[in-house]
Amino acid sequence: MRTTGTNRGMTGLVIAVAAMVVAGVSLTTWYILDDSEVRVDGGVILKEGADTLVVRCLSSEVRLSLEEFSGRVEFTNCFRDAQVQGYQGDVLRNGTRISLTVSNDIEELRLTVPEKQSFKFAVLGDSQGKNDVLEQMLDALDDCEFVIHCGDLTPSAAESEFMVVERTLNASTVPVFTTPGNHDARLGGLDGYESRFGPANYAFTYSGIAFAFVDSSDQSISEDELEFAEKAFGDAQTKILVTHVPSYDPFGSNHTLDTASCDRVQSFALDKGLEAVYTGHVHAYYMLQVEGTDFLITGGAGGTLVDGVHHHMVVTVDEHNLSYEKVDLVTEWTPTGQVSLTGRAGQLLNLTFEEITAMDTITAHSSYENLYGNIGGAGTYSGPPVASLIDLIGGMEEGDILRVTASDGYVQEFGYLNVYASTEWLALQGTMILALECESEIVPDWAGGPRIAFLSPDGVYSNSDCEATSYAGQGYHEYPSAGARWVSYVTSMTVEVGP
Repeated sequence: MRTTGTNRGMTGLVIAVAAMVVAGVSLTTWYILDDSEVRVDGGVILKEGADTLVVRCLSSEVRLSLEEFSGRVEFTNCFRDAQVQGYQGDVLRNGTRISLTVSNDIEELRLTVPEKQSFKFAVLGDSQGKNDVLEQMLDALDDCEFVIHCGDLTPSAAESEFMVVERTLNASTVPVFTTPGNHDARLGGLDGYESRFGPANYAFTYSGIAFAFVDSSDQSISEDELEFAEKAFGDAQTKILVTHVPSYDPFGSNHTLDTASCDRVQSFALDKGLEAVYTGHVHAYYMLQVEGTDFLITGGAGGTLVDGVHHHMVVTVDEHNLSYEKVDLVTEWTPTGQVSLTGRAGQLLNLTFEEITAMDTITAHSSYENLYGNIGGAGTYSGPPVASLIDLIGGMEEGDILRVTASDGYVQEFGYLNVYASTEWLALQGTMILALECESEIVPDWAGGPRIAFLSPDGVYSNSDCEATSYAGQGYHEYPSAGARWVSYVTSMTVEVGP
């Protein structure tokens, strides 16, 4: 068994980390917070109680040392043909879950899987909270042995977003192995991600193919992380690196790792003879082969697309030969057909798209600047001012907060002057509208709406505009990107009374 992991702060779960060497690979062990010295190789313990253990599998093979523990053990994210060794009692299987009850005389449990010469697995990325799209894809992958998710599972790393995507992955009929994206670290760290899915850096080998997952959620990959990957690969014939941010950007918009990391990853992949590097981050499909290494970008699992259609990749393995099939999603997200408005006194008003488009609208060309200084979203937008919508439910007062929520759970908060802009703020952000039309396409044909848009006078809602028009604790001060304020798929707007 080759499996390894490094830990970046598994909050409340771990008191020590010890390394051993198995088949030449550094193997990290997680110890639970009690005196039983329960530990796991090839997975991570997500829940521990006096008589309960929940282990998320991060490998096709897992070893759980129990040391006098008795009670219920549940393995999640298991391979479907995983066999339990070291236990003779009843085993309950439900999808990718295996549950059993052990007595304190069982010292070790092992999950093992048979090797296969031919099999399929899938690669996808950037669901960004569009769990309805992700669920459709996972439902179609029942003939795959496992799925790799290349990061950005959530839009903004909120606790509620992680809860929903965790539930979606747990319902999958095949195990899903993930790497964190930059959106999964938006709140300043990876605690939310790691507490549910395990460490950001780990690796496993399945049927002779070694997979190393390295963290690029901060848009960089260090020498240490590549050294970790090299050790994890060992002498495997076929080696695949999985991370979120690519080292190539097919659209020339610098949606890549930093320059040093790009050079580092490309050199590593070619020097070490990697079969492939799987990434997401760019919401499109792209495949580049350099000196026998496939550099794959698959970012079409639900996030707003840069190019193409929502998709996933199916990889067929035949005696270590890999072939790829891009599978487009036929049924995509459709709007609910209404936006719910809630006033400061609790007034509730549901407006259909037809009712909103019948209001007095503003039409203008605009765009936004993203985190990397690139301009996106350029187009001619049309929709009513948000102020006109909020007036229908009693308006706002200075100090109130407007919470705008998208269908995927993404939330942005705005202040009074964003909605009812002063002359000074109008000169920077322009009018804040709820756009139901872009470039003459109207929802539902325009899949990006309903969308918040700022019609800046100069045609670009810049990061400096965003900083100057963001209240403390909101907008730019939470995430320094003007584009993050342009909420897509808006389903509700709620006025909350200020302190």
